[in-house]
Amino acid sequence: MEDKYDIAIIGAGPAGTACALALHGSGLKVALVDKSIFPRDKICGDAIPGPAFKAMDKINPAWGRAMRAFTDKHEIRTGRMFSPNGKSISLDWVTYAYNSKRIDFDNFLVELVRKETATSILENKRLKSIEVNNEGALCQFQDETAIKASIVIGCDGANSFVKRKLAEDDISNEHACSAVRAYYSNVEGIQEGVNELHFFKDLLPGYFWIFPLENGWVNVGFGILQEKFGGKKLPMSLRHTMEDILQNRPQISERFKNSILHQEIKSFGLPLGIEQKPISGNRFMLCGDAASLIDPLQGHGIDYAMWSGYFAAIQAVHCFKNGKFDASTMKNYDVQLFAKIGPELKRNTFILKLISKAPWILSLAIMLGQNKKWTQRVVRFLKI
Repeated sequence: MEDKYDIAIIGAGPAGTACALALHGSGLKVALVDKSIFPRDKICGDAIPGPAFKAMDKINPAWGRAMRAFTDKHEIRTGRMFSPNGKSISLDWVTYAYNSKRIDFDNFLVELVRKETATSILENKRLKSIEVNNEGALCQFQDETAIKASIVIGCDGANSFVKRKLAEDDISNEHACSAVRAYYSNVEGIQEGVNELHFFKDLLPGYFWIFPLENGWVNVGFGILQEKFGGKKLPMSLRHTMEDILQNRPQISERFKNSILHQEIKSFGLPLGIEQKPISGNRFMLCGDAASLIDPLQGHGIDYAMWSGYFAAIQAVHCFKNGKFDASTMKNYDVQLFAKIGPELKRNTFILKLISKAPWILSLAIMLGQNKKWTQRVVRFLKI
C-alpha cells in the first residue's frame, strides 16, 4: 500500500524546505522526504548569502526574521580576497549574511517546516525507484515503503536520483567544481565578520577559503573548476592540495601551525550553473543542486536553492489550479526561475571564463580595489 500525496518533495535541504514552506496554506497534501535523519551534516562552505534571506522574506516575512535571529551563526560583513601576488581587497557587504554549519542551519529549516506547516516529514527514506505515468509518480524506497504523488520536486542534491531517472536531457553538467572542506579551531589571524578567499597562481581557476564560524571554529576548504581539465578526473588530490596549502604556503601555514583539526577533510562536488538546461518535465521539477544552481563565480548556492524551491511551489499550485501537469505546463517554472537568477548566472559565468583565460585580470582587479569607491561599485555589481 502507498500513501498518497499531492506533492512529494525529495530532499530536505534549503531547496526542499523552502518549497515546503512556500506551499503552506495551499491546501495541498505535501510530503518532504529525505534519505537522512536530522540533524545531519552537509559538506559545504557554510556561507548563507544575503539573497537567501530575501527568498525567505518572500515566502513569509516572519520566517525571514526567524532565519536572521537564528543563533548558531557567525555574522559576516566583509569578503577579503587575496591575489596570487599577496595583495588583498576587502569588500564590505551591503546585505545581511552569516556563516552557519549546515548540520545546524538545515536542521533549523526542517524544524521550521515541522512547526509551521502540515507537511509530512519522512526521514531515513532513500529512493529505490521512481516511475511517472499519466496517473502520477510512484516513489519506492529501500525500506520497501512507497508513496504516490501528482508532482515530484527533486531537491536531492548534486547526485539527484530524481534527475537521473526523470530528466531526459542530462543536466549533470561537466561544468563542475570539485572541493574539499574541513573544520579547524585555534587558527591565528581570524578577523571577526570576515570571509577570506585566497588565490594562488598555480591553482587557478580555484581558490582556498577560510570562513569563520561560532565558538572559534573555521570552515576551511579548497575548490577548483574541473572544466580546466576537460571535465576529466583532476590530476591532483584535492585533499593533498589543501594539506600542502596549510603546511607550505607562507601566508597560510603560519596561521595554522597551532590549529586543531575537527573531523576529517571531506570532498564534495558543486554543479555550476554555467549552462541553462531544462529543469522540469512531465510531473516533475528540479531545484537547487539537483538543477545545477551553483553560482559559477562565488560558489554559493543556498540562495538559488531557496528561490528555486519558492518558484517550484508557485508552479505546483498553478498546476493543481488548472489540472495540468505536463512538461509544457511545467516549463513555466524554468522561465520564472531563470528570469530571476539567469542574468546573474550568465554574468558570473562570463567573469569566471575571463579569469580562467587571463588570470592576471584577478590581480589587476584587486590592485584597482585599493580604491574604496571602486570596491563598492563591485559590491553593488555582484549584489553581495
